[in-house]
Amino acid sequence: MAFQDFHKNKKYEKIIDTLLFIFLFLVIFSRVYLETAIFAKKPFFSYFVATHHCAWFTFVFFYFALCARYILGLKVDRIPYLALLSPVIYVPLIHAKIAETPLKLQYLRGDFSKIVFDIATFYWFSEQDSQFFFEMIALLIAFVALSYFISRSVKRTLLNIVVGFYGSMFLAGIQFFGVAPRTKAVFKIHTVFKNHVFLSLVYFTAVILAFSICFAPEIKILVKRDLKPLGIALCAGIIAPFVMFSFWQKPLNIADIILLTVTCSTAVGSAVLLQKEMNLPGGRFFPVVFSAVSMILILGIIFGNKIFI
Repeated sequence: MAFQDFHKNKKYEKIIDTLLFIFLFLVIFSRVYLETAIFAKKPFFSYFVATHHCAWFTFVFFYFALCARYILGLKVDRIPYLALLSPVIYVPLIHAKIAETPLKLQYLRGDFSKIVFDIATFYWFSEQDSQFFFEMIALLIAFVALSYFISRSVKRTLLNIVVGFYGSMFLAGIQFFGVAPRTKAVFKIHTVFKNHVFLSLVYFTAVILAFSICFAPEIKILVKRDLKPLGIALCAGIIAPFVMFSFWQKPLNIADIILLTVTCSTAVGSAVLLQKEMNLPGGRFFPVVFSAVSMILILGIIFGNKIFI
C-alpha cells in the first residue's frame, strides 16, 4: 500500500511538473508573439523570430534555475515551481500598453562602459530598452525575496544577485554572436545562415548547455545507464549535418557545423531517451520538447524559403 501511494505521488509530481513547464512555455511564446506581432512598431513575427526569442527566454529561465540550485540550494524537485514567476516578463508589454508606445527592445549596444551603465541603471537611460526598467525592478524584487526565502542566507542571496541576476543581464543582454559582416555583436561569425536562424541555433545550444548544467547529476545517471545508445546518438548527430547539407553549394562553416551537430545530436539523443524511464523533473517532458524543437529548427532550415545566404 505504501509503495502504491509512493508511486502515485511520483506520478502526480510528474504531472504537476509537466503542467508547470507547459505554463512556462505558454507564457514565453505569448510574450514573444505579443512583443513582435502586436506591440512592435513594425510587426516582424516569423518562424525563426519565434524560435530565436523563445530560446532566449528559455535560456534565461534555466540560467536562473541552475543558480537557484547550486547557489541557493534549491531542491531539484522544486525547480519547476520557478515557472510561476515567468509572468513577470509581461511587464514591458503592460508598460507599453499603458504608455501607448510601441516596443522596440534589442540587445545592449555600445562600448563596455555604456553597457555596464545601462545594466547598473536597469536600462532606464537606454534609448531602445528603457521599457525593460520596470521588468528589471520587478524581477530584482522577486529575485531578492525568493533567494532569501530559499536559502535563508544573506551571503547566498547576495551571491545569487551578482551571479544570477546581473550575470544573466550580461550573458543574455549582450549579443555575443552575430552574422558577419553586418552585425553589432561582439563576435562576428561567418555562417551560411541568416540572423534569426543563426541566433535560434545559438540560443537553442545555450538552452541545452544551461539545462545540462542545471540537471547535471540526473543527466550523469542517464548517461551511465544508457551510454551505448546515447553514444550512437552523438555519432549520428555529428554525421547528420554533413549528410543533410551536402547538396548545398556553399560549404558549412565551422560555427554552422558545431551548432547543427548540437541540434542533430539533441534530436536523436532526446528520441532515444523517450523510451527510457526519466529521473528529470517532468519525466519525459523535456526529451519530447527538445526533440520537437530540434526538428522544428532542422525542418525550417531545410524547407524554409530564403534561409541560406
